Amino acid sequence: MPEKDDVSLASPHGPATRAVCIASMPRASYKRWRNSGRSRLSKLVRSSLVLSILLPVACAGGNAERSQESLGIAASRIETHMRFLAADELGGRATATRGYLRAAEYVAAKFEELGLEPAGADDSFYQSVPLIAGHLLADESRLTLVRGPQETELEIEVDFVLEPDFLRQGVELTAPLVFVGFGVRAPEFDHDDYSEIDARGKIAVMLRGAPDRFPHNERAFYSSSTMKLRTAAEQGAAGVVYMKLPRARENFPWERTVIHSRMPSMRWLEPGGRPHAVHEELFVIALLSTDGEVKLFEGEERSLSQVFAGAEAGQPVSFDLSTQLRVFAVTRHERRKSPNVLARLAGRDPALADEYVVLTAHLDHVGSVPVATGEDGIHNGAYDNASGVAMLLEVAAAMLSAAEPPRRSVLFAALTGEEKGLLGSEYFVENPTVDLEGLVADINLDMVLMFHPLKDVVAFGAEHSTLERVVERAARGVGVTVGPDPIPELAFFVRSDQYSFVRKGIPSIFLVSGFDAGTDDGLEQFHQWMRDVYHTPADDMGQAFDFEAGADFARLNLLIATEVANAEERPRWNAGDFFGKRFGSPRQAAAEP
Repeated sequence: MPEKDDVSLASPHGPATRAVCIASMPRASYKRWRNSGRSRLSKLVRSSLVLSILLPVACAGGNAERSQESLGIAASRIETHMRFLAADELGGRATATRGYLRAAEYVAAKFEELGLEPAGADDSFYQSVPLIAGHLLADESRLTLVRGPQETELEIEVDFVLEPDFLRQGVELTAPLVFVGFGVRAPEFDHDDYSEIDARGKIAVMLRGAPDRFPHNERAFYSSSTMKLRTAAEQGAAGVVYMKLPRARENFPWERTVIHSRMPSMRWLEPGGRPHAVHEELFVIALLSTDGEVKLFEGEERSLSQVFAGAEAGQPVSFDLSTQLRVFAVTRHERRKSPNVLARLAGRDPALADEYVVLTAHLDHVGSVPVATGEDGIHNGAYDNASGVAMLLEVAAAMLSAAEPPRRSVLFAALTGEEKGLLGSEYFVENPTVDLEGLVADINLDMVLMFHPLKDVVAFGAEHSTLERVVERAARGVGVTVGPDPIPELAFFVRSDQYSFVRKGIPSIFLVSGFDAGTDDGLEQFHQWMRDVYHTPADDMGQAFDFEAGADFARLNLLIATEVANAEERPRWNAGDFFGKRFGSPRQAAAEP
């Protein structure tokens, strides 16, 4: 693991640069948000603002100069933003932590420095998201398999991990278990895992994911925990226990799952103080390890291998298990808050200025974990998602430096709580600071991998709306191709913030760097990174980055946003589209192909 850089003042192209001036602070309204009359930008933020002013001049020539001459996007500035946001001093930017707040200060200061208008609450750049954090008390919580007189206590973090309960501090329950395949009811694909069983009062054991035969984004929709838990609650289940197909474990080892289970889970709070999207009918939500799955299926009529074979064939068989599950769980609750950071570029056309193209990037990462002395517990989140926030800032700067503003307004949103379940984006669309009907599209920037020159991209969500043609034109403009999703099993379409906008009927896209790495195997590079680096302390600035590829990726998103903002018509769902029919509104009426 490379040694961490001390990056608060260091230039990526040379020795440390001394601070000689101070950029303006965010608006005083932020002081009110923090309940402090004397709030100011942190020293680390002030230093980085100075660096960002000096660095493009100091690095004139070479790649930096070439970047700055191309659509106003500079690879050097992307690097500078990332070096600040992924610094050890920010501690991994976990939601509702001091490190996250310093990152939010930085982004707000950048927005103000660029001349963007505040788009948060009370004429500020901030929208405070009220949260409840749930800490599972692992030493006091347990699961026990009960087969007649025989009891087998499962070992927490070895056989299973358990989600906190956001409604109850203590849960004690014994209920029968029923295997429900993928836990999916999809009538449009003639698939119903609940059709032959009665789940009422039982704990539903289900596989992550959805059948391979579903189209890739529809498969992602039915793979989401949101749909699985809602369906289980609607079917009268008392809880959910997840399993994984063996191939689904390859990109996220169990050891990493355990580390993440030790971090607090969160939900945002509705006005009455109730946690949003929490099903009171479900008393337990757990995930089994491979060892836990083996113990569960010992002595069952159908073996674990038979269950997996049926699922791999797309035809899992639902059946009652001969086992009950005894649950005893204890959760500690804590109220917190964490801000989205929002800014507006006003559109020039009076007839369209109240419509918005939204560009989003999540600002949070997973934070730090306790480790032994001398080890590294900081999950810096350089790729995930300092890269996306850096490009968001570059796109904003480029749009402001254009000859004239776009016709529609543009909303730039650095969002909190994505790693906790898309919390910041979901809170924003449920509590928008601008008219929700005015949001015409979301373009999301998340985990932009820069392993090699950018030759191709995958555009998640584009094929569902008229945005597909916009993406194709923009891709030709920067000389890249648009390819299919080669990893549908990872369900990326529902795992980042654009999905919150989709669920409000807003056509949205999420681009990722493609896998054409020349003579290298780009797909294997990606899988290796997911196995070894994703959501670990190794995702820091010691990795290799092709920042010119990042600049090209930012230019692509700039072209897409600019075309949408200047178009005569807002994007529309395609006629008969799955997501358009499910979530679309009259303002996004279907378009004929």
